[in-house]
Amino acid sequence: TMQTLIDNDKRLMLFVHGNGCDTNECPDGILYTYDYFAQTNWNDDTCDVRGNGDASGSSFFLMNHWMNNEETDLPSPTNAEEFNAYDTLDRRFRKCGERNPNIVAVDFWDVGDVLNFVRDRNVRNA
Repeated sequence: TMQTLIDNDKRLMLFVHGNGCDTNECPDGILYTYDYFAQTNWNDDTCDVRGNGDASGSSFFLMNHWMNNEETDLPSPTNAEEFNAYDTLDRRFRKCGERNPNIVAVDFWDVGDVLNFVRDRNVRNA
């Protein structure tokens, strides 16, 4: 609960994007995502930054890491088996060079090696 966070002297950052909240309309205490985040494209395996700014100037670098079903354009557990493999995640991270993503968004986090990969990256970066 919020009281538990306060009692334990923990902080919570809230980010939002989408309809109704831009840099001028966010309520106090809620931050507009794209003032702080750069992000990659999804449905590819590059590290190209998607239209909201230069990754080097952002506090957070979000890697959108999924491949939708080509016919339905919906999340695909079959694609996740390949895309969420440790080696695939590692290859994509390497494409980012010096700018390592600090947030990874995936479909089907429980398919593949996402949790092991992220744990290993966190240990390496600590």
